[in-house]
Amino acid sequence: MSQSNPEIPPITLMRIPQILKVMPVSKSKFWLMVQKGGFPKSIKIGRSSFWTIEQVQAFIKDKLGSK
Repeated sequence: MSQSNPEIPPITLMRIPQILKVMPVSKSKFWLMVQKGGFPKSIKIGRSSFWTIEQVQAFIKDKLGSK
């Protein structure tokens, strides 16, 4: 029986298909932004790349604020 610690909030990880549903860019453009430092670096788990939902939200909020 696993119990989660109520003091530690769960971490939500997103993959590229989920991110591209909220960001209107192509997959290649997305990877270019990551490579050039315009988007946070991924968290690697095995061969897969993930981003926290907080990283994605912060990026979007930053872009909305810079318009």
